[in-house]
Amino acid sequence: MITDGFLNEYGNILYNTERPARYIGDEFGSYNKDFDLAEGRFLFAFPDKYEIGISNFGHKIIYDLINKKENLMCDRLYAPDKDFLELLEKENKPLYALESKRKPIEFDIIGFGLQYEMCYTTVLKMLELSNIPVLAKERTSSHPIILAGGPCTSNPEPMSGFIDVFVIGDGEDVNIEVLEKYIELKNKLPREEIIKELSNIDGVYSPLYPKKTNKRIARLTLENHPINSPVPYFTSIQDRAVIELRRGCGRMCRFCQASHINMPIRERKKDDIVNITKEYVKNTGYDEYSLLSLSSNDHSEIEEILKELSCNYKGTGINVSLPSQRADRFSLEIARLAQEEKKATITIAPEAGTQRMRDIINKNLSEEQIINATLSCIKNGWNKIKFYFVIGLPFETYDDLKGIPDLIQKINASCRSEGLKYPQITCSISVFVPKPHTPFQWARQNTLEEINDKINYLRDLKASIKNVRFNFHNPKMSILEAFFTRGDDKISEFIYRLHKENCYLESWDENVNYDTYEKISKELNIDIQSLASREYGFDEELPWDNISYGINKEYLQNEYMKAKEAEVTIPCEVKCSNCGACMNLKTKKVISKQFQAV
Repeated sequence: MITDGFLNEYGNILYNTERPARYIGDEFGSYNKDFDLAEGRFLFAFPDKYEIGISNFGHKIIYDLINKKENLMCDRLYAPDKDFLELLEKENKPLYALESKRKPIEFDIIGFGLQYEMCYTTVLKMLELSNIPVLAKERTSSHPIILAGGPCTSNPEPMSGFIDVFVIGDGEDVNIEVLEKYIELKNKLPREEIIKELSNIDGVYSPLYPKKTNKRIARLTLENHPINSPVPYFTSIQDRAVIELRRGCGRMCRFCQASHINMPIRERKKDDIVNITKEYVKNTGYDEYSLLSLSSNDHSEIEEILKELSCNYKGTGINVSLPSQRADRFSLEIARLAQEEKKATITIAPEAGTQRMRDIINKNLSEEQIINATLSCIKNGWNKIKFYFVIGLPFETYDDLKGIPDLIQKINASCRSEGLKYPQITCSISVFVPKPHTPFQWARQNTLEEINDKINYLRDLKASIKNVRFNFHNPKMSILEAFFTRGDDKISEFIYRLHKENCYLESWDENVNYDTYEKISKELNIDIQSLASREYGFDEELPWDNISYGINKEYLQNEYMKAKEAEVTIPCEVKCSNCGACMNLKTKKVISKQFQAV
């Protein structure tokens, strides 16, 4: 709530900042619960700018579920942009929670969402700006418990010096359990003992009391999906209502961490999805909704869902957004329904240019399927196509790289033979990063020199193709990501030194100072490139071995060996792949309708 007292303290800063709407709260759809009446107070902290954090779906789930509890409250905190940060520091003012305007140090638990490794230094700066010791060992009973969740907790070690407890897996239930346990113990036990008790909750890991920790799994019920959320005053990154179709992906592409750490597949029911969408759009006033999944058109009832929603919103101007489509499940009817109100770019993810490479990564996708899906779009009025590719993958050759422009040329040749106009094609090309808990966790990353050589090679080949544009991810950022994601607890010191050098908001390329990284690596005798491009042996202990997402290590090793031979594994929607997730986590996949073998 914006009060005279708050304006007296922060009014001058807000007046002089570029976008004060980021920092005032009171958005339409926010809870604004009374801080003083709550028994348990949770502050969800997102280590990136407001427009990124408020778009994050996990943030919306936790915020909604905690605030639904009468005795609990959840407020929000986002990383200030640099202009606001400078004003805070100049006037010696701490950060504050967006809705209650209370200082972060007043909360019981501060929960950081770790979505990306390059946000690590921002976490430290947010703690410092909150007058909370950055180092976990320096905190006392007067400080909140610092918690972290999200995909980066798949390897907690790099942040182990700063975080008290990590949530592993789905956060729907466990965050509430942690907060309620803290309420029970806060006046009974010292801080370290409270952390020990919290670490005994299923799905919670503490560096103080390390143990084998299995991920938590949540049921995707109607009740645990938000049907409202704060609507920002200005356009955010995902300026739409977000509805989750399913969690997990049975394709299990060998480089993809998201598919492996979110197993097993759990689909929401068609009727639930339709009802959630209608309520969410009505409650927020958005003119667009997104059907969220790792692979949206893999939902067994996606066509029926889109038909019903299309009928409901026909003529209203309310449009649906789908992430990239699987070419082997591409349906012209799905594409038509998805863009009935507004024709936009169609996105398809081949990932690799040759069949050999697609088999290595277990894409289960043929060249014919890619070309046919693309031509179907062109014939039906889509003249803008976006492709996703990854380079630097294990066992990749230059022939595999050449397959990317060759694929575009084959699409153009098919257009010529059928008298079709060439589409405008954009290829978004990222650099492979070996991630924990995937079959490629043991693989090396290409060196910067190798990646740059491959980028230049592709640029030369692309020069003769006029209707395509290549957008390459910054390879230096990919190397830093690999360095952090597979790091051990020694990386904590590196992150701390980056923080002391004022590294901040490094998820934005322009904020990364590579000279600072080079300086610190020399001082600590750490070779970033060598660690990023290191190949692990199957017999080596990995820094993240304490964390289990249910998938057997033997399965991951077997998949790595199959990749060497370019052998594929059938998706688990079609046939159980015996990865171990269902058995080890005492659960099962939830699919509305059984797929037929493809």
